[in-house]
Amino acid sequence: MTQSEANPVKGRIAVFDEPNAFLDIKETSIPPVGEEEILVKISACTICGSDLHTITGRRIEKTPTILGHEIIGHIAAIGGDYAQDYSGHQLSVGDRITWSVCISCGQCKLCESGIPQKCASVKKFGHEVLDGDSGLLGGFAEYVLLPASTSIFRISSDVPDEVLCPANCATATVAAAIRQVPIVSNKRVLIIGAGMLGISAIAFVKTKGASQISVIEPDDDRNKLAFAFGAAHVADNISKISERFDIIFDFSGSSSAIEQAVSAVDLGGTIVLVGTVAPSPAISLDPEFVVRNLITIIGVHNYHPMDLKTALDFLVTHNKDIPFDQLVEKSFPLADINDAVEFALSHKPIRVMIKP
Repeated sequence: MTQSEANPVKGRIAVFDEPNAFLDIKETSIPPVGEEEILVKISACTICGSDLHTITGRRIEKTPTILGHEIIGHIAAIGGDYAQDYSGHQLSVGDRITWSVCISCGQCKLCESGIPQKCASVKKFGHEVLDGDSGLLGGFAEYVLLPASTSIFRISSDVPDEVLCPANCATATVAAAIRQVPIVSNKRVLIIGAGMLGISAIAFVKTKGASQISVIEPDDDRNKLAFAFGAAHVADNISKISERFDIIFDFSGSSSAIEQAVSAVDLGGTIVLVGTVAPSPAISLDPEFVVRNLITIIGVHNYHPMDLKTALDFLVTHNKDIPFDQLVEKSFPLADINDAVEFALSHKPIRVMIKP
């Protein structure tokens, strides 16, 4: 008998059908776990900013769908006799795991060229139509079914959900952004936007020995968090910053801030653009300034699975000396997910957590 035969029969899901409407909580049948698939009992799922953008109509998503992708949980069943994580270690029922948001085939030209997050047939947890082909792929649910090609990572049992839950989106994306700039030590760094991505980036570059960390963030509460995570200077607008920087990370997606940031890069500096994931106004760019000042501009979208490993290692190492657990302001049961969404929209905390 395979472990998949021990499946729970039913599970609750919160279905997104259209913008600016309540998520519909339903009970659904749990499909049989196929060969090399893994069924996970969800422990926690944090509400990402992109989930809120979808719910409010700022971002168009396929429907119906189960949103939520910042997920951790425990293995409930394994299809077949053997399963392994990304590092090749055997997985067992009961293991606490997380996984890459992107489901990649591993065989196409893009996967083989080292950018599996842009796989020709990529699917993403929390972004797929709820149907017979996609199944349970979202985190606003009691269970999630991992396809055979999912990049899975076992995670420490003694680090809180509040610390590890955002790892497979925000923290891994920051790890991917910082990987674009091999040398951070003794560099002057400017971070635009102090949401989950920006706050995580402050902590990363602080531990990597940045000589100066400045942050642009108009929200007062997030300004305080920026200082708590290691920023030396915080301003509400980039126009109030007069100095130049070796590295600039944009997590805001603000075209006007990016346009101003280009002139704030010092000779030989780098700008890493991460936050622009929705249609935005075009910016004006002086190519002569870029050429004469040897400026590098890099775009980062999603991440390689190894960036998730970097993120997890970072959180496990620093969870006691950096206050990541304070970034989840409140938790709600799945039954109250619409209250959780309303709280996230009205109070604008860094993160809200759903614990089924």
